[in-house]
Amino acid sequence: MNGWNKDGRGSVRVSPVVGWKAATLINNEADVFRLEFSVNPDNTDVSALQFALTEHQAREISTKLRALADTISSYALQPS
Repeated sequence: MNGWNKDGRGSVRVSPVVGWKAATLINNEADVFRLEFSVNPDNTDVSALQFALTEHQAREISTKLRALADTISSYALQPS
């Protein structure tokens, strides 16, 4: 996974998502998507990134997220 942020042990660094919001810009040229995440396990230090998305980008991301959800669901259905 070249180009991904990694920790000192070489593992991909991840932060749990704690929330998200969407809003339309006043000029209606793009929508804004705010992704809130925590950098620590107790979710007390929350940061956010805000993205302006076109319709095409929003649809493409939603397709990828649906496929990710399907993959996560298939792992949950596998016997341990």
